[in-house]
Amino acid sequence: MPDVPPAAADAMPSRPPSSTPPTDPPTDPPTDPPTGPHGEPAGSAPALTAQAQAAATHPLTVATTVGLALLVALSGVSGAALTTVALGFSGVVLAWGWPVLVDAPSPRSAAVVIGAGSIAIAASVGLTRADPHLRWVPVAVAVSMMVAFLNQLGRGGGRPRLAYGVAVSISALALTASGAPLAALAASAEGGRWVVVAMVALGAAALVELAGSLSRRPAGGWLAAPVVVLAVLAAVCAALLLQGIPLLAAALVGFGVAAVSHALRRVLSVLPGAAALQGQMAEGAASLLVVGVVVYLLARLYAG
Repeated sequence: MPDVPPAAADAMPSRPPSSTPPTDPPTDPPTDPPTGPHGEPAGSAPALTAQAQAAATHPLTVATTVGLALLVALSGVSGAALTTVALGFSGVVLAWGWPVLVDAPSPRSAAVVIGAGSIAIAASVGLTRADPHLRWVPVAVAVSMMVAFLNQLGRGGGRPRLAYGVAVSISALALTASGAPLAALAASAEGGRWVVVAMVALGAAALVELAGSLSRRPAGGWLAAPVVVLAVLAAVCAALLLQGIPLLAAALVGFGVAAVSHALRRVLSVLPGAAALQGQMAEGAASLLVVGVVVYLLARLYAG
């Protein structure tokens, strides 16, 4: 294309500006997003279902809780020795699955330490013949925690997540120590009845939680009410059959056991290893051991 001289370019007429303003391209009118039959977004049903499945208690956790509760209840009427064995076995189940449940940095060594500590804590109650039966429990807990700390210090590879590894073992040992008072209660016939009432309430509360795993709605606060109500009713019925326990005290035991165990299972159900078999069994064992202090406190308040 030939060059145009500047003078000729200035002489060329320019295009007159358009008198009509530019118009925007046509747009569709705004529409509301599609909703479901109850007003929720159309794509939220799968998310709600996934949330419900994640929050629900797994049937294996319920089966473990009910099975261990039955074992402790049967041993509770037989004396402190068998109750000690049942609690030691529950501690071993906890030790087997707890490192997997919480994703411990050294699961094998942590399981050994937790298992040995659980047996030592239970034995410290069972081997004590005179009241107070719990006087050697602090010693067993302290020694077990020291071993747990030394175990983490002895790990190789730079010891990553050292503090978390110690916390994993100590939290499991704390749960085992919380269950030790059940063996102390079983040392007397009256205390054994308290153990039975508590285990009946615990089993009833766990069975109600199966509704959470079968429901399509998020198993949130709506499940806590029937769990507590059924546990209170089960505890009162057990107290009526066994006799010797005030009905108000039995109702409080049912309420405390259901509330504490249900809350712990809800917290543990979202941990990394909650989908594994070992983790689910550890959830069941933990929800049994954690209620021991509650039962012991109420028994002491009412029975002295």
